[in-house]
Parts: sequence; C-alpha cells; structure tokens
Amino acid sequence: MKNLHEILTDDVFNKNIHLTNPVPMWIIDNFLPENIAKAMYREIIDSDKSTWKKFTRNDSLMYEQNDMSHVPKAFELISYLHSRNAVESLEKLTGIDGLIPDPKLIGSGYSWAGTGCTLKPHTDFNWNEQSKLHRALSLIIYLTPDWNPKWHGGLDFYDGKREKVIQHVDCLFNRCLIWKYEKLGWHGHVNPMTCPEDIGRTTVRVFYFTSNSSHNPEDLPHRSQYWMDKNGMPCDNRDQI
Repeated sequence: MKNLHEILTDDVFNKNIHLTNPVPMWIIDNFLPENIAKAMYREIIDSDKSTWKKFTRNDSLMYEQNDMSHVPKAFELISYLHSRNAVESLEKLTGIDGLIPDPKLIGSGYSWAGTGCTLKPHTDFNWNEQSKLHRALSLIIYLTPDWNPKWHGGLDFYDGKREKVIQHVDCLFNRCLIWKYEKLGWHGHVNPMTCPEDIGRTTVRVFYFTSNSSHNPEDLPHRSQYWMDKNGMPCDNRDQI
C-alpha cells in the first residue's frame, strides 16, 4: 500500500482551490483521498479518550490530541504536512516565505467537539513560547463524514471590531481550510452544535510559524569550515592557513 508521501504531492495545494473574500483564506475540498480521511475519522472515534486533553476557555469546549504515539494515522499525515514539499507548496500558495512547522504540535493535532459545544470568538495565539516562533498560518482539515451544516460548527470570521460576521465556512467532510494569522482575526462558532450524540465535529490541525531571528554579528554566517587559520580560528579556505 502506498504511503501518504506517495499519494499526496505538492499538487494537492494547486487544485480545487477557492480563495475567499473579504477574509483571505484558501479552501480545498476533497483534500485527502477519501479512504484516508475516513480512516482518520475512525481513528479519532476509536482512540482512547483518556489520553486526550479537555480545552475550556470562556465557556468554549473541545477535546484535543497532540500525542502522536496514540494516533499513527495522524502522525503520518502531519509528517507529510511538515515535509519540504508541503511547506514549499504552502509558501508558494500563501506568499509567506520561511514557513516553519511545529514538531511539538502546540495547540494542534486532532480535535473533537460534540453536541452542545461552542468555540467562542477569539484571535489565535501569536507566539510559540517553546520554539520562540511567530504564528503565521493555520491549516485545518475537517474529518466528519456526512456533516450537516444545520448542526452548526462551521467557522464564522468577524470584522476587526468583532461586531459582524463577514465570512462563514462550513466544516464539510474532507475540506481543508487555510488562513493567515491576523492580529484582529476574530473567529469561532457561537451557536451550540446540534449534531447527534454519537457524531462529533472532528478535525486535524497544523500550524506554521516564522522567525525574525538574525545572525550573531560576532559569528557571521558561514558554511562548514574544515581548516584553521594562523590564529587558531576555523576557516573555510586553505589559502587562509
């Protein structure tokens, strides 16, 4: 059986893409091979929920899993989304240079939310303290088959004053949603979900970051150095010896 790296190529970010207005975001329907998306949904449903974390903030509620040792299918997909091909494709798609994935999966991985759950309007965290990086991009894939938009759970994006919804995105099965971090990028779903008790809103999320670090002026950038100069300092040119 082919693995994800063989099935998915950089073309996955170049087909069936819809760029929305007025909030700039990218929507890719039928993102994964259907059997893989359904297998990931089943992995969420069947996984040991005692290993998941409960997220509650301002009366929001969902459950999160970012320990990949419990969810091998998620590990395989996220490994692909962290790969050079995927990152370079996202840079080309979004115009953001120097994207950096987060192997520690802070705030990302699987999520599950059931009937009655909400996600209050919020702006995303902008700083990854563990990696010392700035949030740049969010990627979410919705995994619940046959999700009915009447159950709510789709994301509402608000104006900068959080007064009016200016964009709505339904959480349809196998839909990939990508958007840039914005300081005033308010979003959420305020209406409690009304899905059946045995069905939840499931996603896999991957976040990307950028760095504004610069080189040390006392140790300028250089390639690997194989020689030592007359002062005992590394150098990369035999003529400096």
